Amino acid sequence: MTYLDSAGAGLPPLSVTNAMARFIDDWSKHGEHWEEWLTHVVELRRLYGQLVGGRTEEVGVVPSVSVGLAGVASCLDPKRKKVVTSELNFPTNVVLWQRMREKGLIKKVELLRQRDGKVPIEAWEKAIDDDTAAVAVDYVSWFSGYREHVREISELARRRGALVIVDGFHATGVFPIDVRKDGIDVFVGGFYKWLCGPHGAACVYVDGEALRRLEPGYTGWHGINDNVIERLQQGRDVFDLPFPLTTAPPAKTAARFEWGTWAVVVVDGAIEAVKFALQTDPAARWDAILKVKGELLEGLENLGFKVLAASSKGTEGSGIVTFGTENHTRLVKELAEKRIVVSGRFNHVRVSPHFYNTREDVGRLLDALKGRS
Repeated sequence: MTYLDSAGAGLPPLSVTNAMARFIDDWSKHGEHWEEWLTHVVELRRLYGQLVGGRTEEVGVVPSVSVGLAGVASCLDPKRKKVVTSELNFPTNVVLWQRMREKGLIKKVELLRQRDGKVPIEAWEKAIDDDTAAVAVDYVSWFSGYREHVREISELARRRGALVIVDGFHATGVFPIDVRKDGIDVFVGGFYKWLCGPHGAACVYVDGEALRRLEPGYTGWHGINDNVIERLQQGRDVFDLPFPLTTAPPAKTAARFEWGTWAVVVVDGAIEAVKFALQTDPAARWDAILKVKGELLEGLENLGFKVLAASSKGTEGSGIVTFGTENHTRLVKELAEKRIVVSGRFNHVRVSPHFYNTREDVGRLLDALKGRS
């Protein structure tokens, strides 16, 4: 198989699948080790913080990016009634805000329009004003592969006092991320794409300064102050005292977004995925992706395909290359019959080579595309 769909789901290393298999085997033979499993959540917080440039206490482990975003959305300043977002974002980071508008929780969602897979920085500058509660941007567009100018957008938002919320799903594991240098308040990301981990877990990073003013409107028993993980870290019996039922003060850390019990088998897989990513320099991974991507772009151009301008040849792009076709469903199916895996999106084909792909992989795809432009 020639697998070129890491933007859909990355192929897991053996360390990921082995960790999950060990968990299931032990659970099936010996039952749960619940307090031990809580320490795995803390380890994932630590490793993810290391990966993106945050601290352990600034990271919460949640079931999905959607859940993480919803928790943060419940914290918005009620005096500000506008959210600025982009139609390049994955629907998760758009429809959430539209639903809030439809329910009267915010007044306006300014949806920035794309052209040829890009949104110019001037559009962000014009849209962000003193009534903006949050600027919600995907670091990399799931469709076009456009890499947003996150640092510049963050600066624009901070000048106006708006919260900067970044979905980094298509950035983490592709190129180096530093949430502090980028000025990001909130960064969310999952594991099953470029980090080559499992579905069913994600992390939400919240900058320490932003954390002090973000109190979610919803929580669960893991999100309150003096929760079970905090008690375990203090060396206490996690059930030494009843949990409060007449009040619900949030945890002082990003655990305030962790509401309910985790799927620890997934947490174990995610831990190994991050460890695997940290074994190599992120810049080296990115360099490997760029080399394969360059071969792909040159080949598509020679074959006469129209590649979205956002699929840049330079270092400002991402791991995604998208080109137009008259019938993406038919072309993706025909490629699959030749054991070449890509994705179809809106009469475009999305190709997403990872560090493990080779020139030969790209060559097989290009050979299969001859005469189809």
